[in-house]
Amino acid sequence: MGELDRRIYELHSKVMNEFMSGKCYDVDEPLVIDCIKDTLAGIGLSINDVTLFDLDGNVTNDISNARYVRVITTSNYVGGEQIFTFALIKLRNKYRVLYLQSAVKEG
Repeated sequence: MGELDRRIYELHSKVMNEFMSGKCYDVDEPLVIDCIKDTLAGIGLSINDVTLFDLDGNVTNDISNARYVRVITTSNYVGGEQIFTFALIKLRNKYRVLYLQSAVKEG
């Protein structure tokens, strides 16, 4: 594994561990996006874009209809854009954010 690959792996592992350990569990609707942004910023990522998607993969602006969140970030630690996708699970008027996948867009 090259140095860049190792840094990407470490960064994406940190993100996965934060969200899979319950970092954004049982969050009120108005605070869900802030919880995601704050968690990623705490890892050292700068947020470039946040997009919500409904169950069919269509872009939505209404968090109550959203089932997925895509966040595009950058980092001084790793070049290129880091793209993270999370699932939104709504239980009893609270949200849980679960890590689904990540990718790197070099350039």
